Amino acid sequence: RVKLNELLSKHSTFKIGGPARYYVEVVEESKIVELLNFLSGEGIKYFVLGGGSNVLFPEEYDGVVIKMKNEKFIIKNNEIIADAGVALALVVNLAVENGLTGLEWAVGIPGTVGGAARGNAGAYGSDTSKSLEKATIWQDGEVIELSKADCRFSYRDSLFKQQGGNSVILRVYFKLEKGDKVEIMKTMQEYGLQRGCRITSNPTCGCSFKNVEIKDYAGDRSLLDPKFIERGKIPAGWLIEQAGCANVAGHHTRLSNLHNNILENTGGATQGDILKLVAEIKERVYNKFKVELEEEMEIVY
Repeated sequence: RVKLNELLSKHSTFKIGGPARYYVEVVEESKIVELLNFLSGEGIKYFVLGGGSNVLFPEEYDGVVIKMKNEKFIIKNNEIIADAGVALALVVNLAVENGLTGLEWAVGIPGTVGGAARGNAGAYGSDTSKSLEKATIWQDGEVIELSKADCRFSYRDSLFKQQGGNSVILRVYFKLEKGDKVEIMKTMQEYGLQRGCRITSNPTCGCSFKNVEIKDYAGDRSLLDPKFIERGKIPAGWLIEQAGCANVAGHHTRLSNLHNNILENTGGATQGDILKLVAEIKERVYNKFKVELEEEMEIVY
């Protein structure tokens, strides 16, 4: 299915984004591969879209947006095999139904399996890479299989994110462990309640900035919560709050009063509006801590 001048705000949880020259929904893996081969061969600009939960679109995208609609998934013993277009929530539910542990952290996270693997999504001390065993991908005209090590995972990063459209996830293999179903559900309920407290009435894309590695913090460590040092990361929200950014706002956008690392679109915000507020927050944090915050959301130009 091909649509012309499709508004990207309809496909982003941020509700921001103008028309894409072409918007293509692809269901079959073979067609995804054919399309990627054609676009890359012709040198045509493209962006691969998952669930749209961690992306900031521009006012106009002069290229092709490929919406991954391959949505098959199966379970074999302790392994869940899921296409990139499968909603992450479906995989989490399948895991808990079968008493498999390893994906509790993902409860309530929107988006797709492919998007989670690409950005190495995570929470509560865990992430996608912990349970991902391997991935089938399209890379420079070929369909290949990569091991976890080949995926080059790091904090909110991966080979796929580093290489952009040259490496596209088609399918993910999760290797999970048998656990106590009651304990799994209890943990998920706790995480779900914590995440629910951050849900705003305005559109957001979730956390806007990456947490900061302790090694990148040159300030007075005695000011830090011991938990930060233990975990090896300082929450971006804490740095933002300490830098005096609470309640900071811009044109049609503001920092959420529920979580200091979430930007809200209060109605009619553009990419430029968000980026202006991002720049202000980053400047304040740098001036106070000499720490350069890095965006967690993907900014599409």
